[in-house]
Amino acid sequence: MKILVAVDPADTIYRPVAKAAAIANKEGAELTLLAVAEVMEDIESLYGGEVTGLLEKRAREALTAAMAVAKAAGVKAKQKLEIGVSPEDFVVEEAERGGYDLVVTGTRGKKGVSRLLLGSVAGKIVTLAPCSVLVVR
Repeated sequence: MKILVAVDPADTIYRPVAKAAAIANKEGAELTLLAVAEVMEDIESLYGGEVTGLLEKRAREALTAAMAVAKAAGVKAKQKLEIGVSPEDFVVEEAERGGYDLVVTGTRGKKGVSRLLLGSVAGKIVTLAPCSVLVVR
């Protein structure tokens, strides 16, 4: 079994990674942690590459924290970092390319107008992923 965890640099990573690590332990599964440093094109045009550098640093820090959670659970994990506009697309593409059996992602639980305006990365992953998706709150 192969499990892919979508690590959100802007949010807590503990619960999704801990849940995925518990499943990996139980199933003897391979665990991969994927973080995406989301490039915001409008902001980039105003501030240049400085913003991308900061977002990439945050994503690397989130991966380091996620690796620590997996290690504490006794699970070896691989890590991947991508830089781009659409985190959900990177997660879905990695799930397809890597032949994963399960994607684990968190959700911020936004409701109402906030969710409608911003969309839901977790919702898009659930809709587009080629495998089962576990959304952890």
